[in-house]
Amino acid sequence: MRKYGWMYIPGILFLALNSRIATLAPTALGDAIGLLEQESPVAALVYRSALNIVLIALGVFVTRFIWRMFIIMNARRMEVFMREELFVKLQSLPVSFFAKQRSGDMMAYAINDVGAVRQTFGPTLAQGINGIITGTLSIMEMVRATDARMTLIALAPVPIAVAAIIILGGRIREHSRRVQGMFAGLSGFVTETIMGVRVVKTFAREDEWQEIFKKSSDEMRDANVALTDVSSLLNPVTLITFGVSYALSLIIGGEMVMAGTLGLSELVAFQGYLLLIQQPVVALSRIVNAMQRGLASYKRLDAVFREPSIPDFEQEEHTPVEGEIEARGLTFTYPGMSEPSLKDVSFKLPKGGTLGIAGETGCGKTTLASLLLKFYTAPYGQLFIDGEDIRNIPAKAIRDASGYVPQDGFLFNATIEDNISFYTPGCTHDDVLHAAEAANIRTEIEAFPEGFNTEVGERGTHLSGGQKQRISLARALVRDPKILILDDTLSAVDNLTEQRIVANLDGELKDRTAIIISHRLSALRSADLILYMDGGRVVESGTHEELMALGGRYATTCLMQEQEENEKEGEHE
Repeated sequence: MRKYGWMYIPGILFLALNSRIATLAPTALGDAIGLLEQESPVAALVYRSALNIVLIALGVFVTRFIWRMFIIMNARRMEVFMREELFVKLQSLPVSFFAKQRSGDMMAYAINDVGAVRQTFGPTLAQGINGIITGTLSIMEMVRATDARMTLIALAPVPIAVAAIIILGGRIREHSRRVQGMFAGLSGFVTETIMGVRVVKTFAREDEWQEIFKKSSDEMRDANVALTDVSSLLNPVTLITFGVSYALSLIIGGEMVMAGTLGLSELVAFQGYLLLIQQPVVALSRIVNAMQRGLASYKRLDAVFREPSIPDFEQEEHTPVEGEIEARGLTFTYPGMSEPSLKDVSFKLPKGGTLGIAGETGCGKTTLASLLLKFYTAPYGQLFIDGEDIRNIPAKAIRDASGYVPQDGFLFNATIEDNISFYTPGCTHDDVLHAAEAANIRTEIEAFPEGFNTEVGERGTHLSGGQKQRISLARALVRDPKILILDDTLSAVDNLTEQRIVANLDGELKDRTAIIISHRLSALRSADLILYMDGGRVVESGTHEELMALGGRYATTCLMQEQEENEKEGEHE
């Protein structure tokens, strides 16, 4: 508005001019009828009146085009601006924000809500101003053409229509909010179903999913029908009310014409002005509805824009991170949770060392990785990198120095090479080949018809789980990170492939600090320090040999996994 708000000023001026020209039409029509009433109409005067009506129509067209260029085009510019700003804002928000949001809500913000705000600051604003100006000028012309008494009687039913529209507008607003909420829910369900279609098909749940979708779709249909039921009352109320106004004006005006106190041309003009007033009154419901919807959408968007962004400090430059990591009694509780996910975790990992983390699901392994990458903020004095409190190090510096491989191995809908080079723009094809080799995926990629130019599909749907994980690993390796964090990266690969990758990583991890999170303990054998966690606490720590000699939970789990692997190999033989 600071940059382009001035465009509304000429837009409103031309809108006012448009309304003024439009109010000339009833008088021009009345004058033409007055000429035809004469005993010997002069053809030249009749043609001139017809030309006046054509010029009025042309003036309405030209001024309408101009004000739409200023107001509607500016609203479109606002829509694009808001959508871009929303995208930038979403990228600046912390991970904790997305943990409490549905994907359907995100879609609704970018599509429904931004569109509703644009509608409010464009067509709705123009309709409202046009209605006020047209209505005011029409009433003034009606008083001038007849008298105040006739105008007052003819317009007496109009407040009833306005009151009915306002009452119905409140109900329309309630139904609109319900429809908007259902749209967000249904969008989220469809998005989730598409992303998880393999799971749905694997468990043969198509019929059940169809029933859930049908139920949600039916509820949304019913909500829309209820909204339409209420909205459909607006037109009859307006038409009946103005029908009474037309009848009253004809009765009173007809008597005045027969009495000779009012000309037929003036009565025709009066009826024309009634028609001009009817249009903004009919549009009043749409204006009220759109305004309420736009304001509700603006509040929803404003709530997102008011969410605290990642502080500017997190994007500042900092001395390069080397990779020494230390935790001192680290205790962390997720926002909104009552129980801590990490409790009194302590360890020290020198630069170039490898830390293995194991434990049952939900024991806090991934939480530690999230704190190291500053997805969440660790308490003061409990987590350090290179001897400095992690809260004093910008997230950009840590992430620039890190390679992170999440368990889900998320891939973008692009080629394999684009996905591997995503972290490192400008890396060479040889760099991509080397990273793929280290992740033990190069041979499989080259076997594809398109090789590294193979499209992986949305979220990597064209690939297996193991292939996605290894491409994600190659993506992290290609940037040559100081800190490499592998979050159960090898969970979807077989034992033989895992051994090859671990062997490759032994060379790749030289001079790199590595944190390997895995439920398969065979991947942690060569780690300098292994933490076995349970309930957010470190219950055992040491090297593989030390923990096996301890004979505790790590050793029991390791022996059990080895036995399972031996049994599988025996079955294959």
